[in-house]
Amino acid sequence: MPVRIGINPITWSNDDMPALGGDTPLETCLDETRQAGYAGIEMGGKFPKTAETLRPVLEKHGLAFISGWYSAKLLERDAEQEIAAMQPHLDLMAGMGCAVMVFAEVSGGTHGDRTKPAGTRRAIADAEWAEYARRIGKVAAHMRRRGVRLAFHHHMGTAIQTEAEI
Repeated sequence: MPVRIGINPITWSNDDMPALGGDTPLETCLDETRQAGYAGIEMGGKFPKTAETLRPVLEKHGLAFISGWYSAKLLERDAEQEIAAMQPHLDLMAGMGCAVMVFAEVSGGTHGDRTKPAGTRRAIADAEWAEYARRIGKVAAHMRRRGVRLAFHHHMGTAIQTEAEI
């Protein structure tokens, strides 16, 4: 099976810092993605949010939809609340045939806020890990039933960023 490579639209527009590329139209991003030879692209803030509206946009450019970042708050919500909150995003991932959904814990995160040093991010206390693992396991099982696997994404300025946390 040939390897197909996709890209994240942060190359054109940064969702954490919209001033970086905020004026770049989605059409430019998609045109240049295809011109660069990529087979697919991840979700970005400028993308339509339903499969029915996104599919024709990507088809026009000959691009597959490969995934999309989800900002989880499992340190603030239980698994059932998180599942309810993520449902529109999961519907999009499943509706577009994505094998995985990029999942990042952003509770108390400092990413995207240039006024807060990364060192002030919320960290997970030792006593919280077992409950966090239980919650994320329930969320992952729900996603799997929808045909989408959870792909955890550690990120600078979030609760899971260091080697030990990962």
